[in-house]
Amino acid sequence: MSRVYVFAAAPMEGEPIRKIAGEGNARSPVHCGSNDVVLIVSGMGPSNARSKADLTLGFGPEPSLHAKPDAVLIIGLCGGLTKSLSEGSVVTYTACKSTEAAKPALACSEKSVDSIVTLLASSGIACARALGITSPRIATNRQERLMLAESGAAVVDMESYSILEAAAGTGIPVAVLRVVSDSIDRVLPDLNRALNGDGGLDGRRALRVALGSPVRTLRLMAANKRAMQGLTKALEIVLKAPCFA
Repeated sequence: MSRVYVFAAAPMEGEPIRKIAGEGNARSPVHCGSNDVVLIVSGMGPSNARSKADLTLGFGPEPSLHAKPDAVLIIGLCGGLTKSLSEGSVVTYTACKSTEAAKPALACSEKSVDSIVTLLASSGIACARALGITSPRIATNRQERLMLAESGAAVVDMESYSILEAAAGTGIPVAVLRVVSDSIDRVLPDLNRALNGDGGLDGRRALRVALGSPVRTLRLMAANKRAMQGLTKALEIVLKAPCFA
């Protein structure tokens, strides 16, 4: 039995864990097949993710209230940076880079990556191995995504590197499982105008951006919903299996 901390940036991305928990509390350990799963909602952006990971893993100003996990799984949505990864593609990271050029790429657990890919394939779900990159900004158009792709990354998110960085040196294996919600060619509403100082979304500003780009916002919401359905299916399989032993 492995204790797995599952990090999600937002409540929406953590919803699959709540479905698994049923009537239970997803913030407490939930028995799921071979694992006890604890959901950690980090907040959006590198700064929020690092602060939450530090606190949860015992490096914050207060001791962690949880036992040390056997593994960490980072879940959620991501943006595609290559034509080969269309919307709905399930990916697991081999490593993750930061947009801060001086920082090194951080590797994910090779054993967990291999287990996830093999397990999902046996259930008829293709899961691509991908190099990710974490950015403090939302890549809203093709030009911005192509600039990120110059790093060699195939997908982008806003939290994975920070959590990997917090876990570095602890001996805790980390895996990332995400689904591409926006392809390289999708144009998004400019939600960067709604980011607050910590990298999360300011609700009022986000509403103004959404109202200013209603069609793009509706298309983004629909794409996110489809991607979350794919993530839920993958997690229902992965979290019941001994991928993190």
